[in-house]
Amino acid sequence: MLKAKALCAVNGNVAPDIRPLISVVENPLSVVDVHSKDLHKLFNGLQNIVIESVGDDEKIPEAVGQLAIRLMKNNCIIKDLLHELRQLYIRGQKNFRLSLAEKSDMERRQIIALFQDMTGIVNNIHYYSEFQSLNGSLIVMPKAQSFLTGQYLELAVYQTIKDVLQELGEKYHVDYEIFHNVRVADKEGKLKNEFDIAFQFNGIWYIVECKSGKCFSDWGSFAELGVNYNIVPNRLLLVDSFISDSKAECIEYFCDYYVCNLSGNTLREKVMKMISNDIAA
Repeated sequence: MLKAKALCAVNGNVAPDIRPLISVVENPLSVVDVHSKDLHKLFNGLQNIVIESVGDDEKIPEAVGQLAIRLMKNNCIIKDLLHELRQLYIRGQKNFRLSLAEKSDMERRQIIALFQDMTGIVNNIHYYSEFQSLNGSLIVMPKAQSFLTGQYLELAVYQTIKDVLQELGEKYHVDYEIFHNVRVADKEGKLKNEFDIAFQFNGIWYIVECKSGKCFSDWGSFAELGVNYNIVPNRLLLVDSFISDSKAECIEYFCDYYVCNLSGNTLREKVMKMISNDIAA
């Protein structure tokens, strides 16, 4: 999950500012902020639900956002390498040696360029052509680790969805909002759920979950979440960087929510389809 305040959609392509989402709401009738009122509609007035935000008011630099987009767009050639780096974090190791022997010459150049631009995340990047390996070391700092182990995908998915909302908002002349990391708890502060991304278009809410790891398989949990909050299944989207097209198709059929990987324009097409279903209704 992103350790950040919610992000409101804005016009233009500049990197969004992270700012406080809402004030705490102790019951459906006690609304302090307009965004808390709108977000509370997502939960259909469930009693004693508190909607919170997590993190600080830090602004995500534009360069960091652009790096996230590049990683997402190159997912097909780097996802296994990022998985290896995840394992290093788990084992408490810093130095890495990534084999690029199975990559084409063009893919090697793209990967090397990406790692060289991951300033502040990895150190001392060097490619050894005789071994066809990319060597370096991880920077073990909280922000760097968070970015590399999942935040990059949430940032990139957020920006992609925001661009779609802006395009459709201008086309249909309707309002939209998009938020990062919506956390739902009860009055006692016990955490219930965290949503990676929640957005509304023309007054209808949608939920997006991002998975950048290799081992996610709890497909039913996302379906149950939709049931718990009475969200129409075709307004739920699971973005999984490792899932195959065939598995995504099966999950969509049996679980009745949208699933996509990061190949081509799949993410953009799924978001378009979700929203278009309601526009056409």
